[in-house]
Amino acid sequence: MRKTLMIFLALVLVCGCGTALAAQAVSAPREEILFQEHIFSGDPAAADGLTVQLKTGMRYKLNWESTVQFSAQDYRAETSFRFLPAGQAEQPEMSYRGVEINFYHDAATTGSDDVFGFSTAYQSLLDTLSPGESGSMTIRFAEYYDEYPFEFSIDLPGVNYDPLVNWQDASADSEWLGERAQAALGRFFRIPVLQDEYVELGIDKNMDGTGSGRSISSVMEGDRFWMNVESVITDDTCFFWFGNRTDKDRLVDTSRIPGGYGVYMLPYGPLAPDAEASAFYGGNTNEVYTDQLTCFFPVDPETRIEHLGLTPDKTRLLLHTVENNTYYVTLIDCKTGDTLQKLAVSDFEPEDDYVNITEMEDFVCIQQTQGRICVLTQDADGLYQLVLRSDYLPNDLYAPVYATVRAMAFDGRRLVIVNNDETVLSNDGPSAAAYLAGSTEALITPDGTYVDNCGFVLTVFDETGLAYSGGYVSSLEGCNYVNGRAMRYEDLIQPDTITLSWQNGAA
Repeated sequence: MRKTLMIFLALVLVCGCGTALAAQAVSAPREEILFQEHIFSGDPAAADGLTVQLKTGMRYKLNWESTVQFSAQDYRAETSFRFLPAGQAEQPEMSYRGVEINFYHDAATTGSDDVFGFSTAYQSLLDTLSPGESGSMTIRFAEYYDEYPFEFSIDLPGVNYDPLVNWQDASADSEWLGERAQAALGRFFRIPVLQDEYVELGIDKNMDGTGSGRSISSVMEGDRFWMNVESVITDDTCFFWFGNRTDKDRLVDTSRIPGGYGVYMLPYGPLAPDAEASAFYGGNTNEVYTDQLTCFFPVDPETRIEHLGLTPDKTRLLLHTVENNTYYVTLIDCKTGDTLQKLAVSDFEPEDDYVNITEMEDFVCIQQTQGRICVLTQDADGLYQLVLRSDYLPNDLYAPVYATVRAMAFDGRRLVIVNNDETVLSNDGPSAAAYLAGSTEALITPDGTYVDNCGFVLTVFDETGLAYSGGYVSSLEGCNYVNGRAMRYEDLIQPDTITLSWQNGAA
């Protein structure tokens, strides 16, 4: 009786939160959540000892936490329900983007004599338009720039520099630390423009003759280069690298960068005493030391860098590379730059493959789309060893790569990947039948987004390959559909987090 009364009171409170939320609360079950097993391949006994904790919710007000335990014979599930009238979202762990590098393409169109680069092109286009008209034109990048005009953003603990300063105005003598950093990084990263790169510029001409609504986009003609950067951050240093290949897999010229191509190091730390009192720094407590910017770990430009990671203690870098069709992981000391280990992991065909790398506290998982999973762990000396290599059929529909919510666990011999997969799981009604018949229409909400399902896909790998793959459809799923059609995105019950553990304590 008490439980029924509490649920009734919760529903009364829900009614003040909107009709859709109230309808969901009335129709959704509380703690009688069932999970229907669908075996895709292998034996469910391969998940023996695994516990899956799945949190789902709606608008952070209706919250379910399900615990699914697997044994060699069966599985069992228990679910608890909480109603939070004010809503309570999981607070994400603080993260920082590190160094980001993009092309600077904004430009003044004043008609003054000091325009250059894209400014010149925008002005030429503007001069061809009548007030109130819009226009576009395709230009060859190299006709306006010798080197790529980069702008830099820096997001580190205590440091946040957005590219607020015009690229051409960056000054090493500026009172603003962000502008000084922009100037220093601009002098450091100098890359000649491809001779066959083209872009399309667009602009609107206002009634007073000025320009607005400037745009720039790539075109199919020629080749293109994008400055894709990846950073890892320690307590006092940002390490980063960028991809040095064009869309057509040609090398860009990195010879003008001091030290050449590789992993770069940008230290950061407390503000200087004179900077601390300046209003220009917008609450920053640290600054970057651009005078110490360097190519920390040179890499042959022909080597493909796939990923840069960090050991859990933040003392060593993990550099993932492909050299001569072999995948390597190199362990690098963060202070000295010395190579501590270079481990050959697997053969690799870069033209046919890419990788998805997951770094956990106790292991590193390297998943190749060609159908291979490799797991690395550290030994007592901190060196890495290949402890699992598991091959599976690349066309296996249920071998997961990416998902909305995803978790991994390794118990020393088995790797389990559990994820939400909207393309596999659906309710057992008309939408499931439509999907199995080859249609995804019912899995799309009225606002055009895919439905994230309330259940999960479980995949176990061992030394034999793909040992088990199965889907577990939650009975909550049916609450996301009305007459076989998905509800609006904001009215969906959606997965929040997945946590895994093995009976032996591995997680």
